[in-house]
Amino acid sequence: MKKTVLITAAAAAAALVLSACSAEEADQTAPSPTADVSPASTSLDAVTVAGDVGEQPDVSFDAPLVIEDTQSSVVSEGDGESVEEGQQVTAHMTLVSGTSGEVVESSYESGSPSGFPTDAEQINSGLLEAVVDQPVGSRVLLSLNGAASAGQQSETLVYVIDIEGVEDIPEPLERAEGEEQELPDDFPELTRGDDGAPSISQPEADAPTELESATAIEGEGPEVQEGQNVSVHYTGWLWDDASEPFDSSWERGEPFVVQGVGSAPVIDGWNEALVGERVGSQIVVAIPPEKGYGEAGSPPNIPGDATLVFVIDILSAVG
Repeated sequence: MKKTVLITAAAAAAALVLSACSAEEADQTAPSPTADVSPASTSLDAVTVAGDVGEQPDVSFDAPLVIEDTQSSVVSEGDGESVEEGQQVTAHMTLVSGTSGEVVESSYESGSPSGFPTDAEQINSGLLEAVVDQPVGSRVLLSLNGAASAGQQSETLVYVIDIEGVEDIPEPLERAEGEEQELPDDFPELTRGDDGAPSISQPEADAPTELESATAIEGEGPEVQEGQNVSVHYTGWLWDDASEPFDSSWERGEPFVVQGVGSAPVIDGWNEALVGERVGSQIVVAIPPEKGYGEAGSPPNIPGDATLVFVIDILSAVG
């Protein structure tokens, strides 16, 4: 369901929140940062971080900095509870280019800390190792080789991670749970299998020109907030031909995680439709081409200018 597979440098997730992608795998996707660079510094020991935790750090080193392997160190140790695997961490992140020594992005500038799970399947292994066992209030330094943005050259990237909080992640639901709701007349008829997997009838109405969303099951959980990581089960069909789904997490047997909903690397219709819905809900969303895959479509299963229909079960929202 991903619109594109992105490894971005946005401080909310950085190149660190990689679905099922390790640091080593990320390094192998780009040229070595040493290919055309004569380093002035080659270790995190050469990096100085000044300023108080809770404020944007002042990071300095002799550039270019080239560190062959992922490294991490503790700048200052907090006195809060320690981070454990399987928890949700809230942290401010500042990303610095090893090539120029300049700040690429910082969540302090936006005023919104990042949230990520300490889960090896969802975040970079370097980030996992850097924050696990560290107390809340700690400032951690991490280096990783990769591209600061898609299409850019690989380099050593330096992250300053200020751990602000940690919380246990509730177990996600297996399927939508709540009160059944009646769908609008122009929506397709919805049925479900014994396991909860949805099916729809062929829509009879004209394809909508605007995004339309309706609740099939009203959950009782918290509302989904922008920036959260949202676990969902979904199935998608073409409005013009709903005889077979073009994609389904139910068929794969595991939910899909929308990381940083609202600005996640999924089609715009998903980012718009999920925010504000309650955990436990099942929604039916009709998505016009401009909020889906546009004129280009997503070959071979989604043609250009296709209106899409998704049935989405919202299983959890953390962050």
